[in-house]
Amino acid sequence: MAVVDSPSPASSGLSDWLLELVIGVTVVVLAVGVWAFTHYSDQTSQDKPTPVWLGVAKVMAQMSDGRMVSIKVNLRLADEDAVDQLEPHIPAFKALIQETGTQLSREELQGREGMKHFAKAIVGTLNGYLDERNEPARIKSLAFEELMLMP
Repeated sequence: MAVVDSPSPASSGLSDWLLELVIGVTVVVLAVGVWAFTHYSDQTSQDKPTPVWLGVAKVMAQMSDGRMVSIKVNLRLADEDAVDQLEPHIPAFKALIQETGTQLSREELQGREGMKHFAKAIVGTLNGYLDERNEPARIKSLAFEELMLMP
């Protein structure tokens, strides 16, 4: 007959308690790790610069083919200081956007590529205007809020 060593009730209670302790410590360490990750990852996302926009009121332009186009854009700027520097130029921006619109036809404006070309033309014209006035602020890009062709 073989003798089987069975654990004593005291050592079984100690190993259960030790297992519970290890699980508890692991849960606490994971919880602290998750908190630290979310706390510090939120901190770094707040450090990222947010886009700064300057709105230009709606402009109507007669295109080269005689059609009318309604244009409202938002200009993406480098920083908050650029807004203060460029706000006085909004009336000139409206006139330049209107002039740029007169140089296009409906066919040139159609599709995604036509809109990209028009946006680049406006940004180039406005930054050229700023260069002539030795204005340090620059327009990075623009977003069309409204671009509507009239029949």
